[in-house]
Amino acid sequence: MKQIIKTITEIGINKDTDLWLSGKIKLVNIISLVNFIFILSMISLDLFFNKTYNLSIILLIISFVMLIPYYLNYKKKYIASRVVFLLFAYISICSLAILFGKEFNFQYYLIPGVGMSLIFFRDEIGNKKWIFTFLGIPLWIFLEIWFVLYSPIISMEKYIEVITYFSTFLIFLTAILMFATFTHESDKHLNNISNMNKKLKKLANIDPLTKLFNRRFMDERINYFFNLSKNNNGFLAMCIFDIDFFKKVNDTYGHDAGDKVLQMVSKLAMENFRETDFVGRMGGEEFCIIFTYGNINSVKDAIERFRKIIENSILKYEKNEIKITASFGISYLTDNIKTQEELYKNADSALYEAKNTGRNKIVDLI
Repeated sequence: MKQIIKTITEIGINKDTDLWLSGKIKLVNIISLVNFIFILSMISLDLFFNKTYNLSIILLIISFVMLIPYYLNYKKKYIASRVVFLLFAYISICSLAILFGKEFNFQYYLIPGVGMSLIFFRDEIGNKKWIFTFLGIPLWIFLEIWFVLYSPIISMEKYIEVITYFSTFLIFLTAILMFATFTHESDKHLNNISNMNKKLKKLANIDPLTKLFNRRFMDERINYFFNLSKNNNGFLAMCIFDIDFFKKVNDTYGHDAGDKVLQMVSKLAMENFRETDFVGRMGGEEFCIIFTYGNINSVKDAIERFRKIIENSILKYEKNEIKITASFGISYLTDNIKTQEELYKNADSALYEAKNTGRNKIVDLI
């Protein structure tokens, strides 16, 4: 049942339809269908209480006319659908009010009509949307003057109160449906924007090749945790490592092989460090790990395990088996370190020493 209602109310909407446009299409569909159903209900009331059926005949015509916007949405004539809906709505309201008089409260249908233009249109018809918006006000004034000067063309005195109450309820329901649908679609749109922003923010923080954090994000994390650790006497360690003789890999097997090596190392890093350890690619074959919990021994043990994992890993590329190693430099936050730049410089110096004293090893500076 839910799927059937969804299909009916989303006529004219496909996967490529803009979100705002989808909301407007759905709004026209719902109001058109609900008005059609409730006008038919009003016809049933009229048929039950009266014998002249004048109201029923006119309402029946209007009910089918109000399905034209629904049909236009089906034909993907979206702007025409909304324009026709508002024009027919205004014409129908004035016709009913003039024919049957003010006792039926048909003139109050102009209330939701005034707000519909701003909801239906954004920039599609430019300033013309204000014509539709303010059209309801002079029409209201016109009808009030008409009621003073002229009597109803068609008189329906019997049970007029029952139909009046029903008409008033329909006006109220139309307004509720209109704003409820619009609010729902607006909330959905805002949620999608929020989710998209989160995805974009995540993408902005991720290195596209390795799926590790990028340098910008790592610099932000270093700055944040450096200040936090300084203020709270917390633990902080930074490890910088790079792949030994990485240029040789590129020169021997090609840059595609080099990319595969970077991806293998990154995957191993993601699998072997904790969620509280931030691992990022700083550029080229250089990586960084930020340790926010633990102690000197636990950090060295974790990096030593990781070093051995890299050393024992083999990348099969085409018909070749590529073996690599990595060198690591570690720096710890101490009272002697005053800035995050010093922390980074110490780790970089330790890495430089590791590379100059044999590679495939760890050097830490305290």
